[in-house]
Parts: sequence; structure tokens; C-alpha cells
Amino acid sequence: SQDILLLRARERVYERIEYNRLNNRVTYRDLYHQLTKKKKIWSLRKVITDFQDELLNLMPCWMASPESVSAIFPMKEMFDLVIFDEASQCFSERGIPAMYRGRQVLVAGDDMQLKPSELYQIRWEEDSDHPDLEVDSLLDLAKRYLPTVHLQGHYRSRSIDLIDFSNRHFYEGRLQLLPDRTILNQEQPGIEYCKVDGVWENNVNQVEASIVVGKVIELHQKHPNKEIGIVTFNAPQQVLILDMLEDVFVNSGMTMPSSLFVKNIENVQGDEKDIIIFSVGYAPDKKGKISMQFGSLSMSGGENRLNVAVTRAREKIILVCSIEPEDLRTSDMKNEGPKLLRKYLEFAREVHERRFKPQIVSPVRQQPTWYLNNRIKKWCEEKFSNLQFETDTMPLADLYFKNNGHYLGIVRTDDVNYYTSLSVKDSFAYVPSLLEQKNWGSYYVFSRNLWHDPEKVEEDLLRFIGSRMIAAQ
Repeated sequence: SQDILLLRARERVYERIEYNRLNNRVTYRDLYHQLTKKKKIWSLRKVITDFQDELLNLMPCWMASPESVSAIFPMKEMFDLVIFDEASQCFSERGIPAMYRGRQVLVAGDDMQLKPSELYQIRWEEDSDHPDLEVDSLLDLAKRYLPTVHLQGHYRSRSIDLIDFSNRHFYEGRLQLLPDRTILNQEQPGIEYCKVDGVWENNVNQVEASIVVGKVIELHQKHPNKEIGIVTFNAPQQVLILDMLEDVFVNSGMTMPSSLFVKNIENVQGDEKDIIIFSVGYAPDKKGKISMQFGSLSMSGGENRLNVAVTRAREKIILVCSIEPEDLRTSDMKNEGPKLLRKYLEFAREVHERRFKPQIVSPVRQQPTWYLNNRIKKWCEEKFSNLQFETDTMPLADLYFKNNGHYLGIVRTDDVNYYTSLSVKDSFAYVPSLLEQKNWGSYYVFSRNLWHDPEKVEEDLLRFIGSRMIAAQ
């Protein structure tokens, strides 16, 4: 598909080239002149307006902010498709003009993440009872008129510990996550809960900052290829940690990794790293009193900031905090942000102490005993008494088998999981690619093959399971 796409993109560059009677090329000639002249330079909008077809033949795909679209493209249907990403952060009045440039529109976003920010921005507000004026983001406006589809797969986190909290508290358990088999078998917690005796003074926590810097140096020396991100819950703590990091790297003669970032929860959306280190910051003051002020978390929609922050890690989260969950008295608070912060601290502590057991449940319930996966499970249990076989425990497959608590592989069938796939490509391209990415060996069994030649299917299945057992050794 990629090769075909590139070929067609090249073909459209020259398939309609026109020549004059002297056999001189006319197409692109004036466009080239406008782009290379040194004086009387046209504006970008005028160039695009006058040479629309030629430009779109050369560059059929454009990426721009809604403000740039309004500034440089004429107000007419130029594109076959306009896609909005992160639409939850786009004010509706800024996205609507871009819609007029396309014949079709796709609006993508997560209403459980950050809302549009009005900080340092001026908006025209008018008294009106129209429901459309009561929503801010383009995503919320689109939900009022367009059909909505929820993405169910989560691909960033390699451990279920990293996404389970958000899945339960923000996404109603809709997300399906296939964990990395290697990490699953290691049985290591995905969250490290690091309690320190920090003090909250002048809106910063010096102790936590020192611990965070130490963690970064340790990880950088032990795992130089890992990407690290630091997230703070307020801007002063962010500045303090960044200054301390720069001093330590300069004094030690090491080079600070270009992939390392230090951000607060206001501007971390869209980022992801292998390891995320949190500095919660909030702590008792010198008198031992904890202030129940949590900055932007205490505001309406503050819980979305927490959701963004806790879903940035691919492999691990290190939570550095100076308070226990029980120290936070949030029951009387109006907004959900501080309440969910307490719940997340409790969740992180449970994961760290290995008291948390994620419930991995496939959305497909397979009860009938005549399903193929149940027949295979029964046959496998007779052949392999030393293995354990499970059905309906994790998404994307029908039968998992493991030995001594360690998962070995997956058997897929054409049962309900197959027929409820979104498309053929999903079942035969996306899922196998994901299984390979997550280190799962898999084997596909089709009912028609079992009917035609059951001995051949059982022989191949026996060989596959045996190979996974040998690989595990």
C-alpha cells in the first residue's frame, strides 16, 4: 500500500503536464517563476489561490494549524478530506473555517484530555441561548452533529498498570490493551511509588526535585537508550528541576539527552516517553500543615489534566511524592481533580506493593461450548497436562497458554473475535502486527481446515505449542 501510494503521488505530478506548440513545458512554469523571483514577491495566499491545482499535484497532503488554514487557503473546497487532530483543544470557531476547505471532515480528539485554553487569548462572546454556543471545543460541537466512534485499542503502554487507572476512571473500561508478553512475564510493577519527606515552601519542593534529578542521572547511566520525561504539577517545580538538571549535567561533564523533557501537566499532552517521572510537589509546610490547594487540578476539568499526565509512559512511571493518599482530605471538594489525585496515589501504591491485580477481560463473551476455541482448549489440555490454557482473558485472541504462570503464546480462531473484527485488514494485518510488536507468538486455526483435515491442524498446532515451549526455555 505504501509503494502504491508513493507511485500514485509521483504520477499525479506529471500525468497532466501541458506543452506549447514549441514543445516547451507550460505546467509549473509560472509557479516556478513566482517561487524563485527576488522582488515583487507574492503572498503565500495569492500563490496558492492562483496555482491551486499545480500545488496540490506536487503536494497533495498539507499539515497546518486551523489559523494557518484560514490565512493561506482560499475559502473554497480544495481538499478531498480535512482531518482535525487534538480537536478537544481547538475552539470551534477556529476549526469551522477549515471545514469549508474540504469535501469530507474527520474530527479526532479525546474529550477526557485538555480543553481549549483561553489564557492570553481574546474571544468574542455574545449573549445567546443557542446550544452550539454553549460548547467550546470543536470536538464537542462535532459530537452534536456527526456520528461518533470510540477507539478501543490502546497501543502506547506496554504494561496494563500504566493505563488501567485511566481506563476505569475516564474511559468506562472501553480500552483494550494487549500487554507486552515479556513485561507481563517479568511480573514487575509498572509504577514505582517513591515516598520522600519533602517540604512545601515557596511553591516548590526541594527534596522531591533532588530525588527526581538523582533518578534521571541513575536511569541515564544504566539505560542510556531509554527516553525520559519529567512531569510536575506546577510551573515553579518544573523550573527548579530543569535548573538543577542543567547544573548536574554541566558539572559532571555529561551531555543532557535531547529526548529529555521537563514539563508541567498543562503542556505535556501529545508527548510520550519510555519512562515518566512525576514530581507531585505538594507536601506539608514547615509547620507540618498540608494546604488543600492543587493549582489547576482544583479547577473545573482539572481531572483531565491528571488523565493526560498519567498516560504518557510506554514502559514505567516513577511517582515521587511527599504525601500519603490518606493525607489528602478531598471529600468536601467541589471538583474531581483532587479526588482523582488521591485515588491515583492509592492506585500507584497498590501497584508498587504488588497488591493490584488488573482485570483483563475481553469484550466478547464466549459461552457456547461448541465454539472452536473451547474445542481446541479441551484438546490441548489432554495433550499438554503441564500447561495452562485460558479463554476470554485478554483481547485480540481466543486461547492463551502458559507454563508456571508465564505466558508462552496465543492461538487465534475464527470464532466471535474474528467475526466482530472491524475489517479483514484488522484481523489479518493490524492484529498480527500488534502481536509481533508485543512479543506474542501466535497461530491461526480456521474451522474449515479443521473440518477438512483435523489431523493436519492438530499436528501443526502441536508443533507450534512445542516450539513456544522450547523458545521459553
